[in-house]
Amino acid sequence: MDENLTSSVCPSQDIRNLVSQFGRLENCTVIEGSLQILLIDYANPSEYNQISFPDLVEITEYMLLYRVYGLKSLSQIFPNLAVIRGQTLFFNYAFVAFEMPDMEELGLWGLTQIVRGAIRVEKNPKLCYLNTIDWMRITNMKLEDNFFVENKDIDECVNVCPRRTDGGPRCPAMEVMLDSGDKVHQQLCWTGDHCQKAVAGRDVASSYCLQDGSTTVLLVMKTKGYWPILAFSSP
Repeated sequence: MDENLTSSVCPSQDIRNLVSQFGRLENCTVIEGSLQILLIDYANPSEYNQISFPDLVEITEYMLLYRVYGLKSLSQIFPNLAVIRGQTLFFNYAFVAFEMPDMEELGLWGLTQIVRGAIRVEKNPKLCYLNTIDWMRITNMKLEDNFFVENKDIDECVNVCPRRTDGGPRCPAMEVMLDSGDKVHQQLCWTGDHCQKAVAGRDVASSYCLQDGSTTVLLVMKTKGYWPILAFSSP
């Protein structure tokens, strides 16, 4: 096989209408531009079972997901996507997941940095594992610039992070402050199989509200240390 075909820098990719269009990403290691995955109707979850692009590690502009049926997670499809640069944005956003009817988790467990631009995750009725991610580990934007609304109610999500039975390290954890004033430790993870990767040296001070149904979640970041304190309250 020609070595030049084993990996490549690809231009912007627009994956739409058919699941088979994902084949356009074969051998891409960097997308020099944007990645749009959208308007795939009547697809079944099983159609995505054999799709995986472990070579893709970077998108230089933005990533957009919109109305893709049958897609439950990106965990297998993009396991090593690490950086979204946001050199060009989609209405100020570097990552958008909008009206994804079957998505249950984002699953981008390799993602450690969004260099420029905010995050918009909206109207995904089955989507969980949003409050188990420390978004300030990933984006340089103020957390209040990110937008999380009309996803699955946090109280209805069963977000279980990976559990080690061999005595090895568990996922990184953050303190969660409840209405009662009690604090509990919540692990950080993208899925039930993958922890959020820790990125050292990014101490920040910020806060934002994440709204899902009748629940408002106020995240208050420590000035020092790795993980945030969250305060849960009703509107």
